[in-house]
Parts: sequence; structure tokens; C-alpha cells
Amino acid sequence: MTESTDVFQGNNEFWDYVKDNPQLLGIPVSEHKGLDLLSALRDVREAYRKDPDMGDTMLTLLGTLLAGVANGEGEEMVEEVIVSEAMVNVDTELKKVLDEGR
Repeated sequence: MTESTDVFQGNNEFWDYVKDNPQLLGIPVSEHKGLDLLSALRDVREAYRKDPDMGDTMLTLLGTLLAGVANGEGEEMVEEVIVSEAMVNVDTELKKVLDEGR
């Protein structure tokens, strides 16, 4: 990312900067876990570009996690997100296997 008087750096330049500089903005979500918020947003963006439904699901999971943290339920929400992510991965892998039969 370059120094500039413009706040907006351009989509690719900003997200490349986030990719190259992880952990710029971490927030605690439980006693032992944190969330790299900008990297999470980048992941959502990448997912949305490949599959809007997946991107929407990830955005909803991220929003749910943040709402849970705000309500003092961070630990429970982290566990729920982990389970949801595992289910999405299983669904994706099963779809790949089933698509190979076509």
C-alpha cells in the first residue's frame, strides 16, 4: 500500500496489502482466541467472488461471531463457527465427489 492523500487505494492494492500483512487488526473473541478482522473480510471477499452463496454464508458467520462477542458469548460463537466451517467443507468435498460422476 502506498502513501497517498486518497483514502481509497483501490480494491486489489488494498486486499493484497491485507494478504501480505496479516494481523493488522485483531480483536479478542474469547479468552484464548482472537480474530484477524481484515483477513477475515478478505476471505469473505474471495469466497464471494468465487461463489456468492458461499460468500454470503461466510459474511453471515462473521457477523454472527461479532454479535456473539459483543454479547459476551465469544467462546460459544467460536465453537459454532468452527462447526459450521467444518460442515461447509464436508458439503464442498461431497459436491466435488458427486460432480465427478457426471
